[in-house]
Amino acid sequence: MEFLPVIERLAREKTCFVGMGNPLMGDDAAGVYVVDGIRDLIDSPTVSVLNVEDVIENYVYKIAESDCDNVVVIDAMQSGAEKGSVYFGRLHEFEETFNNNYSTHKLSLFLSGKVLEQYNKKAWFLGIEVGDVDYGTGLSEDVKKSADIIRDLLLSYINCDQKELVYEH
Repeated sequence: MEFLPVIERLAREKTCFVGMGNPLMGDDAAGVYVVDGIRDLIDSPTVSVLNVEDVIENYVYKIAESDCDNVVVIDAMQSGAEKGSVYFGRLHEFEETFNNNYSTHKLSLFLSGKVLEQYNKKAWFLGIEVGDVDYGTGLSEDVKKSADIIRDLLLSYINCDQKELVYEH
């Protein structure tokens, strides 16, 4: 997971973690599961957390006008890869992925990324490969395992004492 140092850095900067997904549609809820799992447990003046469910377009200007430099959108994706696989990168790098219908919220996510960039935000995408997006099924075991790992890593990175970082690295 070569992207972990980038996520660790983002967790120490002015960053808004945005969870997307429909909590009634099985694995599609992976993004909201992660942010709901960290929202009340973080201890950082520079990090914010927002659950937008499946309507990021209703929040994009609030996020764009907020005091953050980075936005990390955590969402489910369907690319045919192994269930629970994790993808990370700049949001604009996933344009082709979204155009191929791999994000479960492709249009609103792609357009929201454009708005965020117009407001000089660095937009990132953290995707979890899903399997079951049937109504009312909850997270599958593989997706929940990946979401739990992401949740725990984010909590660790966000709440890490800065003095500890100096001695660890």
